[in-house]
Amino acid sequence: MIEAVISAALVKIAEGSGSALVEAIRQRFARSPEPTEAIGTLDRVTRDDRSPADVERLRALLVRYAAEDPAFLGRLAQETRPAGATNVVAGSNVGKLIQTNQVGDVSM
Repeated sequence: MIEAVISAALVKIAEGSGSALVEAIRQRFARSPEPTEAIGTLDRVTRDDRSPADVERLRALLVRYAAEDPAFLGRLAQETRPAGATNVVAGSNVGKLIQTNQVGDVSM
């Protein structure tokens, strides 16, 4: 499970769509024994000047901390979970279309 969560996290970071994820990782790295090095690796991977070695170093750090800290693993899993549904509407005569997830106390 750890590898799947870490892989999803690295994909989100590479896409540039995981700002909350990056912040959660940054907060965890700040509590590490080598925060400057770990945060530096994270910063390089989030920018365009990342190298394959930086990505592998970040992967190793994430695997290590996720294995040591179940709460951190849970946060990574939460941040990498798909945000919602994807709807595909085919046709030219759609009319009105509404998508909801929760209305008041009712979840759909």
